[in-house]
Amino acid sequence: MKLVGLTGGIASGKTTVAKILERLGAAIVDADVLSREVVEPGQAAWHDIVTTFGHEVLQSDQTLDRQKLRTIIFNNPNARKQLEAIIHPRVRALAAERIREHTEAGYAVVVYVVPLLFEGNLQDGLRPVILVACDINVQRQRLVERDQLDRTAAQKHIEAQMSLEEKRRLADYVIENNGSLEDLERQVRDVLTKINEATSRPGY
Repeated sequence: MKLVGLTGGIASGKTTVAKILERLGAAIVDADVLSREVVEPGQAAWHDIVTTFGHEVLQSDQTLDRQKLRTIIFNNPNARKQLEAIIHPRVRALAAERIREHTEAGYAVVVYVVPLLFEGNLQDGLRPVILVACDINVQRQRLVERDQLDRTAAQKHIEAQMSLEEKRRLADYVIENNGSLEDLERQVRDVLTKINEATSRPGY
């Protein structure tokens, strides 16, 4: 089994690339999906978040108000660290469990999707790493449309992450998501073919 990292800036198209990879036969483990699982009502992380941030971060159905939490941590580094300390260890443990399950099921390639892969310095344990990149104007417009933000707020979200230039330097493969879905699929196929060919080489 080959464990591959997949990352990219906010609203760059990571989810779309992951779906294409899954359709091509790879197993997908998505840190964002796992982060939602570990904070479901009644889970240990849910209890810790409520204890730390108060019941005001809950919606009427007792699920977390994600927008309220994002607002709390966006301009408060200490609050962000508190939230990450609650969620990240549990996500890593659940990811390891899912990766093991996919390996036992016989998948040749397992892709771990981590939005802040480089920010978390996880690249050494996830090689190769695929970066999904796009033009900043495209990224900002997608973010405006997806999250209903104004352009200033969208730009702040983009600037809060590591620069695309630095991510390009750290990545093994870069997929440019500025064009059509057909072009994106072609690039994903090419990258997966290269990964499979490298994995099959003697001594790899």
